[in-house]
Amino acid sequence: MVEIKFRDQYEAADLEGLSIGEIREQFKDQFGIPDKATARLNGGAVKSNMEYDTVLSDDDKVTFTVSKGMGAYLVGAALLALAVTGSVFAYGFINSTTSLNAATIESNFADVTANAVGSANISWNAFGFFKGSIGGPNRIFDISPAEDYTGDLVTTITIGNTDELIKYYRVLALQLEIVDQATNSKVDINESGTADANDWVMLTLDNGSASMFTDGSANMSVRVKRGYFITHVHPAGGWDGSATPDLFCEIAQR
Repeated sequence: MVEIKFRDQYEAADLEGLSIGEIREQFKDQFGIPDKATARLNGGAVKSNMEYDTVLSDDDKVTFTVSKGMGAYLVGAALLALAVTGSVFAYGFINSTTSLNAATIESNFADVTANAVGSANISWNAFGFFKGSIGGPNRIFDISPAEDYTGDLVTTITIGNTDELIKYYRVLALQLEIVDQATNSKVDINESGTADANDWVMLTLDNGSASMFTDGSANMSVRVKRGYFITHVHPAGGWDGSATPDLFCEIAQR
């Protein structure tokens, strides 16, 4: 019987007449014997070029060993590589801190104010059972983005007293647009990439709210371009409530 051993793996078998090289190939995969493992016959080392010339006899003991020095070298090389590449081993710490730069701006990203002059210029007489037009253009809100704000805006106009208006109007429609405050030129609000005759929205009793999308690069104004209305038949007991629309403007980030 021949004894074969690698680390904690052991086997005894009838292998007389085989060479150590043949034994290595036979048990390489089973025991996981690496190519650089040294073969020892009955305690004596066998040179690699002599393994196929060394034939086994009965009661021989073959041991495969791996040099501990090689393992120590690999661990040392790994530690050196980590140090060179800036690993935590280079400094001996496992945590660190840093600071981020955030500046406080003493303003909102944008402000909106009602344009009292432009709003006062919009007026009409709401007779009973009457179709009328609403003139324009007139500015109703002014929008002022912050100087350092570079984002986009969404401007939403909402009718705040629809519950009163529906007692007066069968139809109430306002055509809204946004213009540059300095030049009165149209602003692109439908994201087409061009400011043109299509850049307007309709605010009615049916939708109650309309939104316009712009960038925040300049001061702007919301204008009533024009509009129209149709009233109900005048009630026998007189009108109840107000026929004047209350409009609410909100600026938000996009």
